[in-house]
Amino acid sequence: MKRSLAALAALLLLVQAALSGCALGKKEWPQPQQSEDTFTLEIMAAERTDTCLLLTIAVGGAARRLYRASIQYEIVGGGDGEGCVGCPFVPRDAVHFTRNQGAFDLVGNTLKLSLCTLEPDKQYRFRVAGKNDLPALPLTYTDVFVTTQ
Repeated sequence: MKRSLAALAALLLLVQAALSGCALGKKEWPQPQQSEDTFTLEIMAAERTDTCLLLTIAVGGAARRLYRASIQYEIVGGGDGEGCVGCPFVPRDAVHFTRNQGAFDLVGNTLKLSLCTLEPDKQYRFRVAGKNDLPALPLTYTDVFVTTQ
């Protein structure tokens, strides 16, 4: 009887040790691999014609991860709600293009976007923001550029 109690106690201690050992270790969500999951954006060409802005953007790195591109822009001038060339860039408006839209023209590592709602006699500042399809990663931005009239 003492022998079976000792065996049962040893078995219970073994089971407890095995179960508590399963809870040991560091638990984290998987992190994206910077080299495999991120991309960069660089404006290669920008052309302004009347009310349209045509952009050609180089997507470096994991171009397949680019889910959404947004043209963020503001009017440059002295009126209310308008920015100035030396002021910090505060986009007043944005147009979004997602991967499933026809206007999202990504071929290889080159993305072409167009924005045709500009006022022809105004100057604009703009940049492109890219959203990764991995939600944990931050937005990627180009530099800010100024259009000519």
